Amino acid sequence: MVAFARYPKRIDLFGTINEDITVKHTIVPEPQFKFDIVRTYAQDGQHIDFSLEKQKSQFTLTVKNKKKTAGPYYDWIHLVTDSDIQKEITIRVYGRLKEPEKKDNKTQQ
Repeated sequence: MVAFARYPKRIDLFGTINEDITVKHTIVPEPQFKFDIVRTYAQDGQHIDFSLEKQKSQFTLTVKNKKKTAGPYYDWIHLVTDSDIQKEITIRVYGRLKEPEKKDNKTQQ
């Protein structure tokens, strides 16, 4: 089977709480499968913000962490296309936030 488009299967958002965690990925339709993305939505959307920008024949997906507490989370971003070949692209988002490391004020002797 020929690939419909090149896109990430999963996006990882790893870091510490209160850190700005933003990831960008490019979605590139294969030349024989030109399509447009007509609608986007997150399965849950509680812990992520995302945007999609079109440039010529490709798209840039920007995903930003919104979660402010330590721990893991997951979500899915759905990109609905106007193609009869593949109606929807689904990308899994996995986030894992940890507490910032505490600085040790002890001096070495």
